[in-house]
Amino acid sequence: MSPDEINDLHRLDRSVVWHAFSQMDQYDGLVIESAEGCWLKDIHGRSILDGASSLWCNTHGHRHPAIDAAIRSQLDRVAHVTNLGMSHPTTIQLAGQLVRIGPRGLNHVFFCGDGASAVEVAMKMAFQFWQQQSPPQVHRTKFLVLGNAYHGDTVGTVALGGIGRFHSMFGPLLFPVVRGPCPRNASYGQSVADADLCKAYLDEYRALLETHANEIAAVIVEPIVQCAAGMVFHPAGFLCGIADLCREFDTLLVVDEIAVGFARTGRFFACEHEGVVPDLMCIGKGLTGGYLPMSATLASTRIYEAFLGDSARTLYHGHTYGGNPLAAAAAAASIDLTIERLQSDDFAQRQKQLSAGIQRLSTHRAVYRAESLGLLGVLELQSASPTMAVGLCRHLMDRNVWLRPLGNTIPIVPPLVISESELELLLDALEYGLDLIGKVL
Repeated sequence: MSPDEINDLHRLDRSVVWHAFSQMDQYDGLVIESAEGCWLKDIHGRSILDGASSLWCNTHGHRHPAIDAAIRSQLDRVAHVTNLGMSHPTTIQLAGQLVRIGPRGLNHVFFCGDGASAVEVAMKMAFQFWQQQSPPQVHRTKFLVLGNAYHGDTVGTVALGGIGRFHSMFGPLLFPVVRGPCPRNASYGQSVADADLCKAYLDEYRALLETHANEIAAVIVEPIVQCAAGMVFHPAGFLCGIADLCREFDTLLVVDEIAVGFARTGRFFACEHEGVVPDLMCIGKGLTGGYLPMSATLASTRIYEAFLGDSARTLYHGHTYGGNPLAAAAAAASIDLTIERLQSDDFAQRQKQLSAGIQRLSTHRAVYRAESLGLLGVLELQSASPTMAVGLCRHLMDRNVWLRPLGNTIPIVPPLVISESELELLLDALEYGLDLIGKVL
């Protein structure tokens, strides 16, 4: 690529492409031309370790031969078939695969286009479920959500959200929700043990349900870790306790596994850590291994059967590309690879390596909090200013490692297939960057 072509791409990228979550007045991002494994290559020929799995979704690395082959094979048959009134064998088989790997009893799959749309349809399913009971429970129109929740950027999911810098602007557009506290474990500097923290948080949620149970259509949670909230790790037992409260107060439980599913936390789905079976489960991101947009909402038979009958009971919701066969082919291959990875000794070793590395970095003077679970980690910096986290990520690029800050936290979300040497490079780069920003503390 000539210098003129490169300059023109950068010019267009800065002035024509409107990038997500980016202040375009200051934008100067990477332009990636190709990738392989855990490595990205930009238009200048520089190789960069993808430590964030291209926003937490590229679970098997780039250009994985099994996923590439699955998509090529599907292209020889058909690229797209609408899910309204017809289907395709690949999509149908994927639905069966999801039912087999999901929590028991989630026997029905609704395909969507991205994570936010999967949560949107779960909200509509939960709302309509109660309206179609006999007699209808017409007052169940609200959702109980966690403090600092993040479930997407559509108007409906923003209403669930509780992160001011993302959501406050849109307040006049949003519907009211019931919001509980953000359940943080003892690593946040709290002197109380996790068991006591868990009980205290659950007591607050019990009080909310005692007051609002007849208004609540569903409780919606990110299980175990709230990712966009700053990688907030919950006290052990909190998810299980919320599930128990939902049963006690006869309301629905929706788990948002979009960021934490597909082996990210060391289990296929994060809710498996506490044996929780929700009424509705939202999945996305790693579903296709980061290849193509696809998400899904899995529903229990109890939910599904409430929509059977005459046309008035129909769920009037759909997406043009829902159940797309190319995406389904990628997802089916990705699921097989995820199952293999979960069973491999190498994956177990990488989790231990990340845990040990995070523990090592936790003692650094620039670090306030450091945690990991599975192949998901976080460093929260001593400074509350996001400027320091941005600076740290710039220093990482000196070592050809790419991570994206989230406020004053650094999510560490490498591909599940990262090698021992690649993960060590990532951890060493973090130590190097922390040393540089630590000089100003």
